Order: sequence, then structure tokens, then C-alpha cells
Amino acid sequence: MIIHKVLAYGTMDDVHWLVGEYGKKRVKDSFLNNPMNLYTKSALNFAKNIILGLDSTEVDESKYVKTLY
Repeated sequence: MIIHKVLAYGTMDDVHWLVGEYGKKRVKDSFLNNPMNLYTKSALNFAKNIILGLDSTEVDESKYVKTLY
């Protein structure tokens, strides 16, 4: 939960702390193996493309992007 919260809502300082604390591999594995619907589309794109360097085909956006009704 911490990993997703920091990736979705944290600052760059928070992201640096997260990667330093858990390691990039663990952050990436947790992100991919435990999806959570709490990202906006732009936050998801930033997390997966910029922070984690993932290919868009690796991530099913419907499992990550929160929908507002």
C-alpha cells in the first residue's frame, strides 16, 4: 500500500525515499503484482513511464486508474 500511495500521491522526494528504502526492483514488482485502483491517468503514466520505466503493454490501466462516478 505504501508503494502505491507514494507513486500516486508523493513528491519526487518521497519517490527517492521509496526507491532508497525498498529498491527499484521491489517497487516495480509490487507495482506490477499488486495493482490498486487509486491512480489518476496522468499519475499512472508518470509512475509507469518515468519512475519505473515500464512498457505500456506491461500495465493494464483498468486495474490502476480510479474511476469517478
